Amino acid sequence: MNEMYVRFPGGRKKAFTISYDDNVTQDERLIRLMEKYKISGTFNIIPGWFAQEGAVFPPDETYINVTEQKALEIYKNDLVEVANHGYNHTKMTTTPEMLVLDDILKCRKKLEAMYDAIVTGFAYPYGWYNKTVMDVLVQAGISYARTVNSTGSFRLPDNWMELNPTCHHDDPHLMELAQSFIEDDVTEHPYLFYVWGHTFEFDRNKNWDVIERLFEQVGGKEKDIWYATNGELCEYHRAFEKLVFSADGSQAYNPSCIDLWAEIDRKLYLLPAGKREKRRII
Repeated sequence: MNEMYVRFPGGRKKAFTISYDDNVTQDERLIRLMEKYKISGTFNIIPGWFAQEGAVFPPDETYINVTEQKALEIYKNDLVEVANHGYNHTKMTTTPEMLVLDDILKCRKKLEAMYDAIVTGFAYPYGWYNKTVMDVLVQAGISYARTVNSTGSFRLPDNWMELNPTCHHDDPHLMELAQSFIEDDVTEHPYLFYVWGHTFEFDRNKNWDVIERLFEQVGGKEKDIWYATNGELCEYHRAFEKLVFSADGSQAYNPSCIDLWAEIDRKLYLLPAGKREKRRII
């Protein structure tokens, strides 16, 4: 065996995901667009910021958090993963470790109770993080954490606790990146195109057309692109990293509960969940 590369479900070489923060009212409009174009994504929730039922806001206010009841309605969707954004959106690099841990766990418990799910995803509030915060996240059972550090690239992360997006949706090169993502011939490492933002920005900047044009460009290509949530991507990649090979590399064992795909020496292999691949793969 000379070369092995991750391949996504079905042997696909490309994946697309989005991540939006702060549980604001415009999230519902984005979710309707996700349904239209069959795009999956992650919404990072701040339970301490849920609006009160019946609250009144200025007519020109664009930043309004959803109520808890509305959050239950709109994020309970097969295309949506809910993730942790801190119970109170704490500036974690300026807060004592035990209070950071408390905030993260409080958010996890609230979201898990609301959605009857295990919530292990995270996005750093304000984009602030350091090694101490990353270590606390691991203690709290977080499996990945998204930054706001745009890379302009399509590489999978080396460290899932520092999950850098490709770009914000207001990046002036967004559609150029989308075109490259679609047109590039991937021969080695797979591509992940990751876009993030806040949906209130679409109202504030009057540019909902940006995200719809992006979805039109990258959507509808299920044969070539895996449309996944952040959590699905992390779970798949972590499972891939746990593959066990025989000493001569001729056999592989997949101990996970997920079917995995790999391209080994230019040949595509399905590695079934919980099974040892008996065909020679050298």
